[in-house]
Amino acid sequence: MTDPYRISSPDSDPAGPRAASRHAARRQPLSKGALALRALLWLVLMASSVVNLIANSIGRGWTLGLASGGVAIVCVVVLIVHHVSRRKT
Repeated sequence: MTDPYRISSPDSDPAGPRAASRHAARRQPLSKGALALRALLWLVLMASSVVNLIANSIGRGWTLGLASGGVAIVCVVVLIVHHVSRRKT
């Protein structure tokens, strides 16, 4: 019978922290293209967020604020999809 309150050693628990580190060690590093895409998406996200903030602060640039906000949302979605697809491999 197993004791649910017993703290087992990391060597005996296959789902412990060592299993996660072994899985992370097998992951391939990002290729140059994927790294460039991720960096570009982050830069566009930051720039569009700043433009959105400035346009909405002015009050008269609502179309520019709406467009830059849309670009920021698209960047966030693409970054999330890129991250999730990388985790599955």
